[in-house]
Amino acid sequence: MLRVAFFGLLALIFLLAGAIVVTFAMRISGGAGTLAPVSDPDAQRVRAELADRSFRQFEPDRDGDPRKAVIIEFFDGLGLWAQYAEGDHAVDEWEVRSADYDIESRGDVADEVTLTFVAPESRQQFPDACEGCIDTSGVSISVRNVFDADRIQFRIGDPDGVLPSPFPVFGSWTRFEEDEYFD
Repeated sequence: MLRVAFFGLLALIFLLAGAIVVTFAMRISGGAGTLAPVSDPDAQRVRAELADRSFRQFEPDRDGDPRKAVIIEFFDGLGLWAQYAEGDHAVDEWEVRSADYDIESRGDVADEVTLTFVAPESRQQFPDACEGCIDTSGVSISVRNVFDADRIQFRIGDPDGVLPSPFPVFGSWTRFEEDEYFD
């Protein structure tokens, strides 16, 4: 009888330890909870915070050769612009825009939100000009610390690898510099 109780207690300890490890791993990976639409008041707060702002990032830097550049902007909706350049010449350049975007979160919107394009429009400038040719299925932009200008970070999610060059880039949390908008 004592042996059964011992093995029962041991099994319970292993189950509890496993649950703790899984919970901790989910929190580290950002997977704690399921993405769900945010409330209307939270959506309004997020949109108001991001409205008329632009964030840019370069890899390795602005003057790097070659370089990758990404701009996330919130002028009249949501825009994602990307370029791969060698020297002064753009090799690949494209843009995806939508007048509206969905906002989802796994919990507190101040911690992290995920944005997805609604009815996006796209265009490519280089290597060949085209309209509506950029697939955005599954693409998202996650924003961490959305209400803290000093700590705001972005992660571009492209789980199916549909975005063209210069992607994949900035798939992990990255501090984009807030900047004025350039045409």
